[in-house]
Amino acid sequence: MVSIRSTQQRGQVLRTARKQLGLTQSQLALAAGCGLRFIVDLEAGKPTLRLDGNRP
Repeated sequence: MVSIRSTQQRGQVLRTARKQLGLTQSQLALAAGCGLRFIVDLEAGKPTLRLDGNRP
């Protein structure tokens, strides 16, 4: 199991897993029911990204 300590590390882990599954970012977004921009930002380690889906 990987211990994730930063948003950048989280992005790297997710990108690696996506690629191991042979998925593009677009395919993952479609399968996850979210937008491509969300996947791009998630993999880039964007620190302000919200995962809970609630808007302030």
